[in-house]
Amino acid sequence: MSEMTGRSSSNPGSRYARNISTEELIAGFSSRKRERKISKCFVYSLVIFVMMMFICLILALLMSHMEDPKIEFKSARLMNSTNNYHNVSSTSPFNVTIVARVILTSPKFVSFDYQKSTVSVRYENSGECVGVSKIKAATVEAMETRDMDLKVHMSFGTKELVKPDLTDSTNSHMLKLRSYAKLSGTLHTFKLLKKRKTIQVSCTINLDFTSFSNQNFRC
Repeated sequence: MSEMTGRSSSNPGSRYARNISTEELIAGFSSRKRERKISKCFVYSLVIFVMMMFICLILALLMSHMEDPKIEFKSARLMNSTNNYHNVSSTSPFNVTIVARVILTSPKFVSFDYQKSTVSVRYENSGECVGVSKIKAATVEAMETRDMDLKVHMSFGTKELVKPDLTDSTNSHMLKLRSYAKLSGTLHTFKLLKKRKTIQVSCTINLDFTSFSNQNFRC
């Protein structure tokens, strides 16, 4: 009997079991819960990160296939069409004012923040600028169409200086001009992705100095 008692008392496993306190058991359970919680947080964070990267990838693909904003010259008309070229002095400069209608259209899902710019009118042959109108900076929202009527004050030289730029058509008083507009800005998709973009347009204006009328407006 004493031998059995001695063997049981000498068992290290039973002695270790008797020495673990309640506080130690609670602390062990708490540490395991804390480890499981940290592991779950890491997994959730990884899943959220992968989902965000996937969404950004989709948006980037959509951005690369989006249509660009469009800028167009729809018309150009003279304001002082009652003047006559023959009444203009041959030794002094003369001025002409046209109203150019510019239309800016933004496609679906894309807004366009453009910076201030200008519309210029130049001689078709020499490229010399004869008139400029300013375009204010603004934003065109997705699927929005904006009409702008811009006054371009054109200053020409004397009759003698203008003659070399007149076309050799049957109407010797037809002056060929070219209007030009360029807008630079930033495209925004769902307010998340940004892309720099520059759009431009150029049109030909044939100005008849016999009646100060605009003919053959082509873009």
